[in-house]
Amino acid sequence: MAPVATSTTTLTESESATATAPAKLKLNVPTAQSPEWLQQLRTQGFAVVPGVIPARGPRQDFGLGFDRNDPSTRTKDKIHFFYKGGLSNAYGIAHEQFMWDIKQEPAVVDKFEQIWDTKELIVSFDGANISIPLPDRKPDDDVFKAWAHVDQSPLVTGLYCVQGIVNLAPNGPEDGGLMLLKGSMELYAELFAAFEDRKPERGWNTRDRHDHTDEQIQWLVDRGCTWEKICAEPGDLLLWDSRVVHYGATPKSTNDRLAVYCCYKPARFLTPEVEARRTEAWEKKLNSTHDPISFMKLPRKVPETHHTYKESCERALQEPVLTARGRQLVGLDKY
Repeated sequence: MAPVATSTTTLTESESATATAPAKLKLNVPTAQSPEWLQQLRTQGFAVVPGVIPARGPRQDFGLGFDRNDPSTRTKDKIHFFYKGGLSNAYGIAHEQFMWDIKQEPAVVDKFEQIWDTKELIVSFDGANISIPLPDRKPDDDVFKAWAHVDQSPLVTGLYCVQGIVNLAPNGPEDGGLMLLKGSMELYAELFAAFEDRKPERGWNTRDRHDHTDEQIQWLVDRGCTWEKICAEPGDLLLWDSRVVHYGATPKSTNDRLAVYCCYKPARFLTPEVEARRTEAWEKKLNSTHDPISFMKLPRKVPETHHTYKESCERALQEPVLTARGRQLVGLDKY
């Protein structure tokens, strides 16, 4: 089973930046002594780093009467608002203490230090994935369909971002989790060149997003790309190049999915304009999309039709406790 959302509202932004390729952004070159995951990330575009943080039992508590151990509470009126695939970006969830405990965790940050070969990083304000299987799901609901996409503009064909997920609940073959189209990274530029005559009327998206059509996915499959469900344990870190086509699969089992999105980039790409937008997002405790540089700020409020709309309007701003390193990752203190 998979979670049921009470709305299929598309992610909207209050302000966004146009995607541009960061100058001289490159992955750390692995050596024979480099960990296997770093080598795999470079060659295949994705990797799983096991046991980065201690396993933590998922504790979903929305203040709405949901009890993960009581099946009778698995109803739509007792859970939060989310988008496709359990994507949870409202209420300012990015600034909950448990989110910052993970994002400023040294063992997590260390992996991105190795990726970019620098300790001077900034982190995204993106959210979580909370997929709660409900017995009254409707299989034809749009939120359960595969939504193959990349979080990168088709106009930016080189290395742009490495995305991350800290997994907090078991992800077996039938559970919710990350679906990747293996081989799609290598064909990224070729795909959009092949479909140049069929691009949208307004041209390719300039922001960090492209939703693939069935025809585009078939084009990739015809050239050897295959879907792979990433299985992982609590505490594992999932990494992938933003050029890899992916989506968040909803559970076929009755197991919940809980994961934290985290993305870091070198702080040297900060500009005064980006710093100002990040400061505003921090002060207003807004969520962002994945990329820490060219991100979209997302509203705290949920759609008016959702039963938590009033709560989302009245909810106080969270003020998480940051470590010294956490303050640098936010951009509050300089390196």
